[in-house]
Amino acid sequence: MSAHRVHRAYRTRLRPSAPAQAQAQAQAGVILWVVLVMLLAMALGGLALLRSASTGAGIAGSLSLQRSATSGADLGLEQGLARLDSLYTSAADAMDSDNTAHGYYASADARQSAPDFDWDAGSVQATSDDGLGNRVRYVIHRLCSHSGAVDAAGQQCQQPQAQDCPGSSDMTGSVSHCRARPMYRITARADGPRGTVSYVQMNVY
Repeated sequence: MSAHRVHRAYRTRLRPSAPAQAQAQAQAGVILWVVLVMLLAMALGGLALLRSASTGAGIAGSLSLQRSATSGADLGLEQGLARLDSLYTSAADAMDSDNTAHGYYASADARQSAPDFDWDAGSVQATSDDGLGNRVRYVIHRLCSHSGAVDAAGQQCQQPQAQDCPGSSDMTGSVSHCRARPMYRITARADGPRGTVSYVQMNVY
């Protein structure tokens, strides 16, 4: 009986030394932190972009509402001008005293701004809704210090700078002496959606 020799091959598995293993673990930990920081930065950038887009949309919406209210207030100026013309032609002394039913005041306080006026009690409503959700009101002030005649004692009225201006006549070349006329200020207010308020003014003579 012959003896057979059995050769067995052994594979030697190399194991890293303790310092190399610690270094690899440290590198893996650093990479993990870098990835986490990058993810956090990307998340913050996404939130900032979303917030910027939302803010931009809000500003655009507010500007649109403001333009809509201003456009609506122009309707108040048109109706106020038509009302002023009717009052001016109704009677010779119609402009010397207040006519609150028509939103007309024969004097104006130079210290009073448009928002300070009592719009709820002293204005005329041009429309409750101009089709864009705006409520429009107007008032007319004669730019004089007091009610009464323009040439009354102590009266001070703002008048056009030009000595002569086109008159009311339809005749070509017709002029009248503008110094005899006071100026008038029409103020319109439009209250729109989301609390939007717009004021527009026009001076006429």
